[in-house]
Amino acid sequence: MRKNDFVLGLAASPRPKANSTILLDTLLMAAEQQGCRVKKIEIFKFNIRSCQGCGGCDHTGECVLDDDMHRFYPLLEEAGHVVLAAPIYFYALSGIAKAFIDRSQALWVRKYRLIQTPPEPQGKGYLIAVGATRGKRLFDCSRLTMRYYFDALNINYERDLLVRGVDKEEEVLNNKEILAEAASMGRTMGK
Repeated sequence: MRKNDFVLGLAASPRPKANSTILLDTLLMAAEQQGCRVKKIEIFKFNIRSCQGCGGCDHTGECVLDDDMHRFYPLLEEAGHVVLAAPIYFYALSGIAKAFIDRSQALWVRKYRLIQTPPEPQGKGYLIAVGATRGKRLFDCSRLTMRYYFDALNINYERDLLVRGVDKEEEVLNNKEILAEAASMGRTMGK
């Protein structure tokens, strides 16, 4: 059962002082100040294999791969708000983020094949993405991926924070406007 006050933050950058993670931390702190229960997972620190496309989850909704991903399925199903924060590499989400998303195929199976989730979305999803270039279509692929990912999690794609032209570690700390927007997103989760 989803808990509206539970915010799950997924940090998908391996950099120690990543801009996307700084924005996620800002969001989570603001949500916590509004009374939300928050949990941050630095997904690059875990052993999460790529989806094998084996169909092992097709009849049970349980992934057959034995790794750390099994720790996260219950959290993904419980969270009222799921926030993915990732860098953009070659106009797409980082490989770490994509592996995590692909391994949620078991949740898609639960929703669409086994019909184990309510028909209406039960939560809200958010994307924080940071890219070094300023390309017009920099976030198109990531937004589409997240729309379908959040659908598999049975949550609505609520909002995103997309930042262009930021590359150096901690560079986002120089932009008070973007930090304020991240905090604003977090505050809305507590309402």
